[in-house]
Amino acid sequence: MSGLTKKERKAIRQSEALERQKVWSNMTLQQQLNDLDSRLGKGVGAVKQRKRIQYAIDHPQVKNQKKGKSKKSKKASNAKNS
Repeated sequence: MSGLTKKERKAIRQSEALERQKVWSNMTLQQQLNDLDSRLGKGVGAVKQRKRIQYAIDHPQVKNQKKGKSKKSKKASNAKNS
């Protein structure tokens, strides 16, 4: 990396980070856990990240969540009633 300016080094690091982020986000949750295990060891390091991933596995999000009642302002309801 010698001969590069600070801005050039920063741009290179940012592009590499984006590439790593794309690869990570394309993995399933189980693949992410397996990747952490292979890089760091079984249950070693990245404690918070492991807990977050395990929670997401144990409590999957509902794809079609119910929409709540729309909150209308008092002004809008008073205008309709008048």
